[in-house]
Amino acid sequence: MRQQIEALFSALPDGIHEQQLQNFELLLIKGSWGELALARQGAQVLHFRPAGEAPLLWISDCAKAPPAPIRGGVPLCWPWFGDHPSQAGQPAHGVARTARWDWRLQNAGADGVQLRAEPTRNLWSGLEVGLEVRVRGSAIELLLESRNVAQQPVELTQALHSYLAVADVGRIEILGLRDCDYLDKLRDGRRASQDGELRVESALDRVYRHTGVTEVLDPVLQRRLRVAKSGSGSTVVWNPGVGAAGLSDVGMDQQPRFVCVEAANTGLDPVRLAPGESRRIGTVLSVGPLA
Repeated sequence: MRQQIEALFSALPDGIHEQQLQNFELLLIKGSWGELALARQGAQVLHFRPAGEAPLLWISDCAKAPPAPIRGGVPLCWPWFGDHPSQAGQPAHGVARTARWDWRLQNAGADGVQLRAEPTRNLWSGLEVGLEVRVRGSAIELLLESRNVAQQPVELTQALHSYLAVADVGRIEILGLRDCDYLDKLRDGRRASQDGELRVESALDRVYRHTGVTEVLDPVLQRRLRVAKSGSGSTVVWNPGVGAAGLSDVGMDQQPRFVCVEAANTGLDPVRLAPGESRRIGTVLSVGPLA
């Protein structure tokens, strides 16, 4: 899918274009500021490339057919992250990422674009959800808002599951997590503390207690990817390592090309909404020079 999306953009004039790709309905937006690809399934940002830069987001070149989740970009994990806490038959990471959403353009200009997405049907009893996406220059912001429309309190977990594109995950360095406590999901949830800066030397699946900014230094592409966030007390870092061999939409050839650094509310910091209350989780992904 990655190569096909890039080929589509190279052939398109500036503007807003509706496209079908591998049976997914896409909205492709191209301007002097760069490129943005969005899917109706899951309200998923698939591709963002600021002008003069390589894409910020990785997406699989062997995506599964719909209605399977799309591997890459920024999937929405909502209204739970990971497995459902009590219903084993529910899909991992919630119902939002495979649901059908409608996109509405709110603003477009020389320096960017702003859109809002809402699901075409109610996704979960007692909760309403909407997504705003804003592009300004070399940055993209996502804001996911949940509102409790029930008569009793509601608890949820969630994540903006951003797949960041890197040249070689084994050579990057992730800053901002030093001394943060984390749960290691590959070691039965063992608790530990981050010693120094983080490097991806093998399979990694950690949930950090963290509210600040994370940066990914990529010496091959000579750039710095910055992950800022709001309304989030957890930062999730994931790469499957050798486990990618068992993922048909990743594989070992694609495994080195991404790292997930995610704004999240997990079991460490669930969102509790009183009746009528709403809450936002947001992330801003941006790129700058390595130096």
